[in-house]
Formats: sequence, structure tokens, C-alpha cells
Amino acid sequence: MNSQTFLQLFLVLHIAGFATMVGTVAADASIYSRLKKHLITDKGRALTMLESSAAFPVLIGISAFLIIVTGVGMVSLIPAFGGMLWFRVKMILVLGVIVNGAIVGRRLVTRLKNLLLENTSENNGKIEVLKGRFSLLYAVQLLLFLAIFILSVFKF
Repeated sequence: MNSQTFLQLFLVLHIAGFATMVGTVAADASIYSRLKKHLITDKGRALTMLESSAAFPVLIGISAFLIIVTGVGMVSLIPAFGGMLWFRVKMILVLGVIVNGAIVGRRLVTRLKNLLLENTSENNGKIEVLKGRFSLLYAVQLLLFLAIFILSVFKF
């Protein structure tokens, strides 16, 4: 196999990693949009719905690993990528997606699970605050992905 074949293989896997990650985040956002209707009225059902997306962080982690490994592979084959502005900005955005999802997202999910398990009406105000934060989290994630795709296609 020559370097061109490896480059194409890395690119296909890189795109597959992004598609998997975006799809998983979009599915998680979709589940959340249905979940938020039950957060106050039926906490047991909301907790069950929240548990239905428990495997998503693992899938996102595998996708993130695939994206990073194939990105490093492509840069090792074509070092000029590292010097391009669009690529540097894309790397910052990719790190933003990973940090936003892994740190902010996990904290929010943990907090929400704890509030749902306590199942007291006193937590309703806290749950309402979390609903807004979740909406912001998913909006930021999807906008970051859109920016990454735009940079990758147009290579400003």
C-alpha cells in the first residue's frame, strides 16, 4: 500500500468517525427533546429515557478516538495540513466538541440523574435550570460540528 491509499483510508475513517459522532449527538439531542417533557411530570419515565442513551458516551468516545488517530495519520502523511489556518481552527473546534461533551455534558447528566433519583418537588427549579443548560449544550455541539464541516469543505 502506498501513501495515497493510506491517506484515502484515513480520510474515509475520519469522515466515518465524524458522521458517527454527529449522528450520536443528534440522537442524544432528539432523546433529550422528548425527555424534557417528562422531567417534571413523570420523573421515573424521564430517568428510564435518560438511561436509554447511556451507551452514547462510549460510542462518542470511540468516534473521538478514531477522529484523532486518523487526523494524526493524515497529518503525518501530508505535514502541510498542520500549517494551514483552517486546519488549526478545525482542531480547536474538535477539541471544543470533545471538552463540551465529555466534561460539560457528563456533569449535566450526572446532576440530572441525581435530581431525578431524589424525586422531590423541591428539585423542580433545579431541573428547569438544567433543561436550559442541556438545550445550550446541544445547540453548541451541533453548531461546532457545522463549523467543522464548513471548514473541512471550504478550507478557508
